[in-house]
Amino acid sequence: MDNASENTNGPVSDYPNSVVLTALQQLLERKFPSQLFTYELLPATKKGENYIGILYRIAVKLDVRTGSSYSSLILKIPPRSPTRRKQFFIRPCFLRESLAYQEFLPMVKRFQNSKDISKEYGFHEYAECFHISTDEFDEAIFLEDLALQEFALFDRFDDLRFEHVAMVMHAYAKLHAVSFAIKDQEPEALDKFRKIQDIFEQRKDDPNLNNYFEGLKKTTQACMDAESDRYQRVLMRFFERPFFDIFLELINGNKYEPYAVVCHGDCWSNNIMFKYKDGKVIALRLLDWQLLRYSSPVTDLMYFLFTCTSKEFRRVYYDEVLNLYYEELVKHIYRLGSNPSKLFPREKFNEELNRRGAVALLFAMIVLPIITIKSEDVPNLEELSERVETGEFINLKESGLLCKGNVDTYGKRMRDVVIDCIDSGYIK
Repeated sequence: MDNASENTNGPVSDYPNSVVLTALQQLLERKFPSQLFTYELLPATKKGENYIGILYRIAVKLDVRTGSSYSSLILKIPPRSPTRRKQFFIRPCFLRESLAYQEFLPMVKRFQNSKDISKEYGFHEYAECFHISTDEFDEAIFLEDLALQEFALFDRFDDLRFEHVAMVMHAYAKLHAVSFAIKDQEPEALDKFRKIQDIFEQRKDDPNLNNYFEGLKKTTQACMDAESDRYQRVLMRFFERPFFDIFLELINGNKYEPYAVVCHGDCWSNNIMFKYKDGKVIALRLLDWQLLRYSSPVTDLMYFLFTCTSKEFRRVYYDEVLNLYYEELVKHIYRLGSNPSKLFPREKFNEELNRRGAVALLFAMIVLPIITIKSEDVPNLEELSERVETGEFINLKESGLLCKGNVDTYGKRMRDVVIDCIDSGYIK
């Protein structure tokens, strides 16, 4: 039995509609059969932590004979504003994340179980999904609340420690290793994922987004005004082609087979939760699979390392964390019964870094404005969507994503990324 209570502070369009609430009611009845319960919807994130999905914590109070107890889960829904859904490409992102939870991650679990891989050694760094609805305008994803297990988001304005980065490298290594092993042993199982069209490729003919990305190039070049002529010349040469042409070539997995895998795709700190014990990191979970893509494993690594670590960190630890990644990749491919020296030898990994490393700069151009902006400075996304919809040219400053509060931090980090990519030989 049930008795539902809803917190409705805020715009009505941001709250679950009746179809989603009915699905929630049915889910809770399945999870807590023959029990009386009430629930409350509470915001699960702060402003600026999510741009595509709206997250709620469903706080459940159970009335049992021995006394009250509490539980919770997470509900993720898209905004219902048609303009925002269009400009932020909401529905394709939700369908992509649904594909991850309904098909890809269950396949990973099944394959690892077939090899008797224990939880200690397998890839399990994701939240359990309880229910998904993909009907248009009624989309919803119900997930376990990782906070119940003491997982927490890292403050994106703090510096990640070596132990954080090392654990992320291990998680991505295991994730990518499963794809390599499945391709080796059950190649047809990955056929569907080889054929998925990248979310960004679906937007390549959008003139407003093309204008925005071309504006990112100009903003990045402006960050280099005080640097040497060499860096400016290399960057100008790299930017001669349209942004989309450069980007889509670098993330196209099918173009560079056989060294492509199913990637997480959205590898920044707000999509990773860490768990601690006695001040040490002991576990993590990867969130937000809405940019799941078939690409080189290097795309995940470059995205994370160049948007979530500092130049100072990379100067000291860059080679070491890449070595940790590759060593764990080799170990897990072996655990899964395949030969890593055949599937992804170290020299090929190094070649992929050199061929694909430039994608680090492009991801940084897209993500660093979001990473560096403070919650109180995040622009109104509904208003931003309306401005883009009317064809108004939007660059970083006009969008509000680059403002007084983050312009200096963004400028420094962007310059550092450009310099590191050039010094590493990724951009020539």
